[in-house]
Amino acid sequence: MAIGSWTPENEKSELSIDLQWLQRCVVISTEDRLEELPAPFTDDEQQRYSVFMRVSQSHWQTATADLSNDDIIALIRFFTRAEKLINGWDAGKESPAIWLNKVLRSRGEKLDRDMLIWIRNNTDNRFIPNGGF
Repeated sequence: MAIGSWTPENEKSELSIDLQWLQRCVVISTEDRLEELPAPFTDDEQQRYSVFMRVSQSHWQTATADLSNDDIIALIRFFTRAEKLINGWDAGKESPAIWLNKVLRSRGEKLDRDMLIWIRNNTDNRFIPNGGF
């Protein structure tokens, strides 16, 4: 079992989300390999990428600017399951799935009913997909 690491807020602001890693996450999601998590990642990768589970909305807006809506939906699926299946990746009201949903909404897209049902059936995080109010 991996133990999560803590990153101070001032260091989080300097982080940049690895686009190659995001593409790996999209592929895992689109190939319906989510239930294999955390196996596609080494212990080192799980620890290294865990910090991105709690970065700001602006990090996700920047990282996904050039991604398609389909890729963003795939990432919402990925992070919904990853938070539950990978130790140390819990994010609560800071979940990437929330920030990614906000990116979609800013583009005029909404998650369809089937996706909302899927999210409810695949997470314990009550904040996904809309966040805390």
